[in-house]
Amino acid sequence: MSKGARFTIAREALLPALALAGKAVERRSTIPVLQNLLFAVEAGSLRLTGSDLDCEISAEVACQATSAASFTLPAGTLHDAVRKLPEAVDILFDVDQNFAAISAGRSRFRVPVLPADDFPSMSAGDFSHHFGLEAGALARMLGTVTYAISSEETRYYLNGIHWHASEDAGTPLFNAVATDGHRLARFRTPLPNGAEGMPGIIVPRRTVSLLKVLLADKGDVSISVSSTKIRFSTPAGTLVSKLIDGTFPDYARVIPQGNPNQFTVDKKAMADAVDRVTTISSERGSAVKFSFSPDGLLTLAANNPDAGSATEDAVITYLAGDGVEVGFNGRYCLDMLNAAEGEQLIFNLGDAGAPALVEPYKADEHGLKPLFVIMPLRV
Repeated sequence: MSKGARFTIAREALLPALALAGKAVERRSTIPVLQNLLFAVEAGSLRLTGSDLDCEISAEVACQATSAASFTLPAGTLHDAVRKLPEAVDILFDVDQNFAAISAGRSRFRVPVLPADDFPSMSAGDFSHHFGLEAGALARMLGTVTYAISSEETRYYLNGIHWHASEDAGTPLFNAVATDGHRLARFRTPLPNGAEGMPGIIVPRRTVSLLKVLLADKGDVSISVSSTKIRFSTPAGTLVSKLIDGTFPDYARVIPQGNPNQFTVDKKAMADAVDRVTTISSERGSAVKFSFSPDGLLTLAANNPDAGSATEDAVITYLAGDGVEVGFNGRYCLDMLNAAEGEQLIFNLGDAGAPALVEPYKADEHGLKPLFVIMPLRV
């Protein structure tokens, strides 16, 4: 910063921007400038940016300034200081090359400054595809598949959501898929304008978590994609993230086709039953035996040599095929039930060693259904 900066901003405008941009900051970073937020002051506006080298979040708010300047200030200290100030106060920043003097009412703070030139930028570079999604639809997509993201670091290419374009019966579709090898979730929606021909990408788990914060407000989300980065622009702020550099597996091969045994279950009733019987199952396996009967009864049973056993019956609707006894990880099944849409789900089952295909009973307004696969356990 070649010259000093002096500007005034309302606490109610600054605090949410500090909180949002600060979510990208790694508090324990060994790089001092990454513990800071970048302040870019223009005449009448302030842009705050936080980064951890993989993700960058920025938010813009109005301020009273007469000249432009850029510098960085400690993210955690500044947020805590502003949060503790009285409501409805104006905050005056007087910044030189080494320190920022911050005053509001009778409060005074003095915090160190680091140069803006040391702060990394992820915004540079070209994005090949630009399209938009409604915030609610994007939140629905993320909420449906995020639970199936793998946390196994050795298979890093599964540590995110796979986005890609496809076509089904001549209809272009936008796909979001996540799997950890034991369960899989897929959400599809009509392909938005501008996404045609987009590269298949993997959006990291942390990016998905940060994006959910930006989707609290309704409206459209502008999305820009390249082969290495993705950018989300919302009224609340902008998120730029690196993508996972890897190849997502051919997940279509694990989606069972033509499972002959079909049953309809009440989602909430089944979730409550699974939740109760897994109380007795071991933390490690959480194995639950599901006995689907053509007579319209589902019996869930869990056995733990150390803690005892539990069983519960639930009413189901028989659609086709034979009865099936199959084991599933109860906690995985509960995660899937909590993520699924609608009041009723169809379980498409093979034999005891075959994966189950689960889908809502009713399609959405586009005639599409989310899809879930859960692998069996030996019980």
